[in-house]
Amino acid sequence: MTPKNEDEMAITATVEDYLERILLLSEDDGHAHVTEIANLLGISKASVTEMITKLKVNGFVEYERYGTITLTEKGRKIAIKVKERHDILKSFLVLIGVNEENANNDCCVMEHNLSKETIEKLKVFIEFLQEKKQEDVFERLSEYIS
Repeated sequence: MTPKNEDEMAITATVEDYLERILLLSEDDGHAHVTEIANLLGISKASVTEMITKLKVNGFVEYERYGTITLTEKGRKIAIKVKERHDILKSFLVLIGVNEENANNDCCVMEHNLSKETIEKLKVFIEFLQEKKQEDVFERLSEYIS
């Protein structure tokens, strides 16, 4: 998505990552902190503060310096979509035998670059594979891989 004017922020992979991280961090108590995000992303608090300020200006988060960070409805909608894509991709990768850590890392890269159609087809495929009558597919896959 490109900005409509110079003041509007483009929704880039970085923006999506921040919003997703804020969503995950706020699951317990409804908010996140700059320090938590910096630790999670492995970057400086100053860099996080700069991005959070941009997210606030563009209506994605509520934030007061040194305070908590909460998603606005606009930010929450984007974060939920990103998390759903992440969960679908991770489920698929784990289903085909990728270990949890690699699946988690790989889907972080993939979640920003696949079309909506591809994500939807993967979701349907995962649902299909998870039906009880498909158990033999995993047995045959396991034999094939061995």
